[in-house]
Amino acid sequence: MFNASAYIFILLNITGGLLTLLSSVGIFISLIIQRRVERLQDILEELTDESYCEELNLSGKIFNLIEKYQMQYLLPDRPSKTIVRYMDLTISATILFWSATLILSYRPPWQWHSLVFLVPMAVAFVIFFFFRQLLKNAINPLNNKLLSSIIPPPTKLRSVSFLSNYVNVSVKAILKQVRLNVVIRKQDRVYADCDTLGQVVLKEELSFDDFYCYCRLNTGEKNVFLGFGEISITFPEDEITKKPVPIKRNVNIPLGFTYWHLLPANGSVSVQLLIFPRGEKHPIEYSFSLQEENNYFVSLKEPQAATNRDIVYQVENNRINILKGMDKVPFLERIKDKLVFNGKRYYLANPHPAFQVRELKDCTEDVFVN
Repeated sequence: MFNASAYIFILLNITGGLLTLLSSVGIFISLIIQRRVERLQDILEELTDESYCEELNLSGKIFNLIEKYQMQYLLPDRPSKTIVRYMDLTISATILFWSATLILSYRPPWQWHSLVFLVPMAVAFVIFFFFRQLLKNAINPLNNKLLSSIIPPPTKLRSVSFLSNYVNVSVKAILKQVRLNVVIRKQDRVYADCDTLGQVVLKEELSFDDFYCYCRLNTGEKNVFLGFGEISITFPEDEITKKPVPIKRNVNIPLGFTYWHLLPANGSVSVQLLIFPRGEKHPIEYSFSLQEENNYFVSLKEPQAATNRDIVYQVENNRINILKGMDKVPFLERIKDKLVFNGKRYYLANPHPAFQVRELKDCTEDVFVN
């Protein structure tokens, strides 16, 4: 059994300690969050202002803005570890003193209902652990979901869907700075029927992602490629410095393969590219004309980009529902059940009007930089 007067003193001590922790940690975390949110707002305001300047090449400035935000987002590793160690030492010492006081107030014999007296200590341990996690995430929120909705990670600034959902910014203008392009590269690999392959690649000057992509190639006479899927990029940390990489330049996203012999030697290949970001209701449509040059099909002119208002869509539960205009885009009716944000990309090398969904292939090629 525990001494009643001593136990009341312990309860008051625990309450005072938790209130002190609440006030000090609350002030510290609020200052960190306020500072980072203010900085994020400043950078998003700059992105919004720049989005109206479609005629200027601002890709370098956007790249620097995202890297600048990462500097505000992350604290240096050594000070972060020092703060966490100090916090662990303080919590351990406090729990040790409380436990010692509780043990000194104990009077035999032991009775099972004495466990009720330990409940405040157990609650205090849980609260301490929660505050530790909260403070740790506030110091370094990378890969921690607790505060990510308040302090978005730097990778969110290159998410077209994030910018479309939460910021009044022109998606078409942002994508113009990304400098989207489509190329076809002749490959050494061949299929079992010995046909030479051409790899269809979506090129980006800045690695913006988090949107759904539909890409169709035709030669005027027939369709030679159909590719679609979610464009989601994950960069590993730097191999030498171990720093996280929020954005890169000159990114290549493989969309799939087509047969090289289907491409005209002296003609052009037309490309229809549709971009479906979350938070929008009309896709952005790009039109390319590719010409052959040294085993490549490339666009020699600036692509035409416009908002396709004939198509209306809505994203629900990570699925794209076409509300209007499905008949305006070839093959869209057949692949409507595949329009899901699931991180996968699909393609068909030589699509015909009556193709079956089971004929689609997964594009497993990794994103690369050159």
